[in-house]
Amino acid sequence: MLRELVKRDFQGRYAGSLLGFVWSLVQPLWLIGLFTFVFSTVMKVSPMGTRTEHFAVFLFGGLLPWTALHEGVLRSSTAITDNASLVKKLRFPSEILVLAVVLAALLHQAIAAVVFVGVLLVVGELSVQGLPWLLVAVPLQVGLTLGLGLLVAAVHVFFRDTAQVLSMLFQVWFYLTPIVYPLALVPERFRPWLGWNPLTPLVELYRRAFLGGDAGGPSLWPLGIVVAVILSLGLWLFRSLKPTFVDEI
Repeated sequence: MLRELVKRDFQGRYAGSLLGFVWSLVQPLWLIGLFTFVFSTVMKVSPMGTRTEHFAVFLFGGLLPWTALHEGVLRSSTAITDNASLVKKLRFPSEILVLAVVLAALLHQAIAAVVFVGVLLVVGELSVQGLPWLLVAVPLQVGLTLGLGLLVAAVHVFFRDTAQVLSMLFQVWFYLTPIVYPLALVPERFRPWLGWNPLTPLVELYRRAFLGGDAGGPSLWPLGIVVAVILSLGLWLFRSLKPTFVDEI
C-alpha cells in the first residue's frame, strides 16, 4: 500500500505534462544553472569559509535537505483531510498517508542529488570519501520530516489554518538556517542561537557529505536527540488524536 501511495504521488505530479518524469531531472539542472548565473556571474558572491569556490554548489547543497523537508511537512499537513475517504475506512493505518508524502519528497530529493553529483563531478568538487555521511544525514532528515509531518497532519484536522501558518513559519525558518549564507558570516554572538535550529547541523552535514570535510560526531548527537524527541512526539500526538479523525473530516 505504501509503495502504491508513493507511486501515485510521484506519477500524479507529472500527469498530463509533455515531458513527464524528465521534469524531475530538468528542474534541478535549471536551478543550478540559474544559481550559477545569478550568484557567481552577476552578483559574484563568494562562499567564504566553505569547501567550494562556486556559490551555486554551496547553495544547492543546502537546498537539497531543505526542499525535501519543506515539501514533506507542508504536504503532510493536508494528508489526512485530502484522503478522507481512505481514513474513514475501518482499520486503515492513516499514518501511512504522512509517510507516503515524506517518502515521495525524498524520492524527488534523490533525483536532484544524482543530478548534483553529476555537476560536482564536472566541476571536480565531489568528495567521494564524504558520501557515506549521507547514510547518517538521510535517516535524520526523514525522522525529522516524519515527526513534524505527523504533528501538523494531526493538528490540521482540527485547525484548518495550519497549512497557511506553516507557510509563514517556513519563510522565517529558511532565513534562520545557513542555506543562502555560510555559517562563518554569522556574527559570533548569534551562532549559538542558530545552533538550536536542527536544520543547521543537517545542512552542514549534507555539505560535508558532498564536498568533504570533518563531520565530527559530537555535533550530531544534539541533532539525533532532537529528531528522536520530535518523532516520538509526532507519533504520540497523531495516535492520540487518530480515533477522532473520522468525526472531524
